Amino acid sequence: MEPLLAISISQSIESVDWTYLEDLFIRAPLGARSAAALEQVFRNSQIALFAYDGDRLVAAGRALTDKVSWTIIFDVVVDPDCQGKGLGKMMVEALASGSGARNVMLQSVPGKEDFYARLGYRPMTTAMAKYDDPQWALANGYIE
Repeated sequence: MEPLLAISISQSIESVDWTYLEDLFIRAPLGARSAAALEQVFRNSQIALFAYDGDRLVAAGRALTDKVSWTIIFDVVVDPDCQGKGLGKMMVEALASGSGARNVMLQSVPGKEDFYARLGYRPMTTAMAKYDDPQWALANGYIE
């Protein structure tokens, strides 16, 4: 695993190039989302982290938390050129530890479960979701 150069983690929403983040989600691949939608969900989250290698955005993630019992992590994205170097793990751990909650849930895209299992996350038997487009969620492996 080749180390990253000069990774810095920022909570600054104001410095994010949302169009670049939109492209990063497509390249990762985590699916297409508009820059405007990404900006809105990150701004509305209690925790938003952005990782830079020098001045290049290479990862991001966000979380919602009650700061006591539960945190849920969403949208952890890592530049494909930086995957496999520990950056995803660093982002997930930073989101979880910064939340102040005892328990952490996360939503993953289908196919990334093994990565999260290596970090100690386990499938839940009681978690459920109601999607605005259940046929899409079923077709893409998010629900059974």
